[in-house]
Amino acid sequence: MQYLTKPELRRLLETAKAHNKLHHLALLVGFWHGLRVSELCNLKGADISDGQINVRRMKRSRSTLQPLHYDSDPLLDESPLAELAKGTPGNLFPFTRQWVDQFVKKYAKLAGIHPDKAHFHVLKHSIAMALFDDAQSLGQVQSYLGHKAASSTLAYLYEADASKAHKIVERMKI
Repeated sequence: MQYLTKPELRRLLETAKAHNKLHHLALLVGFWHGLRVSELCNLKGADISDGQINVRRMKRSRSTLQPLHYDSDPLLDESPLAELAKGTPGNLFPFTRQWVDQFVKKYAKLAGIHPDKAHFHVLKHSIAMALFDDAQSLGQVQSYLGHKAASSTLAYLYEADASKAHKIVERMKI
């Protein structure tokens, strides 16, 4: 599975924000917390408290408690999530998985992102790759994403190796 480069992520977020601020926030939360679309759709106001988000993971993963990402760049700042949570006792994002898939595809196309990367799960892979690139620690990525088994997280290393191989081929002189 593919992941978004930092420029692609910015383009996707910029496009979403220009069209719909709630969609932008949903994508941002999905990225910063490595959410599956079903986890996003199940987020409730009560899951956000004291600057943290309680992610009730699915597919037998461990739940995680993570700090909200506050950023001076409004494109990357998820502080609006805390405000949304205060006034929303039920689901924060009143979307179906199918609706999320539709708007992700729409914004990816408008942002010039390859169709193979036009799905919500690419955000989870993108944060995993960003974490691994920075920390170089399988354990940290595994813990952050709530994976019980390292084998679930190893899929991201495969992507890192493929990415490195592509860069090597680009530099090759024959």
